[in-house]
Amino acid sequence: MWPLRIENPIFLQTIYGNYPNLSSVEVISAKMDREGPTMHLSFISTILPYRPPAKWGAFNAVSFGLEFIAVESVSLRKFESHGRSSIRMWDDAGKILLTCEGAVRLSLTSRWMRIHGISGYLLSQ
Repeated sequence: MWPLRIENPIFLQTIYGNYPNLSSVEVISAKMDREGPTMHLSFISTILPYRPPAKWGAFNAVSFGLEFIAVESVSLRKFESHGRSSIRMWDDAGKILLTCEGAVRLSLTSRWMRIHGISGYLLSQ
């Protein structure tokens, strides 16, 4: 599930037709910035879009960069180098709540979210 408080969902909705399932992703990074404060979350998903841009060329995964703005709370309890995680996001009382469980255990609360980047990614076999 994705929250409704996304600043710029058009590209995501265009290539996927809706919002992709994030129940099995590989979290690459979680970076905090005191300005805002913001949290940048990057992950790779093997759920492929049905209408990818031609410029992506050969790819078998999708790299996502999400930016959470006006972060109010963060809890990072585990961050393994490899492994899958399940990300869930939803709206609650004017805020976005995120939980990530698996190789990475993270939860956060923020006011807004924006998609910082989506691109095709070629995973080695």
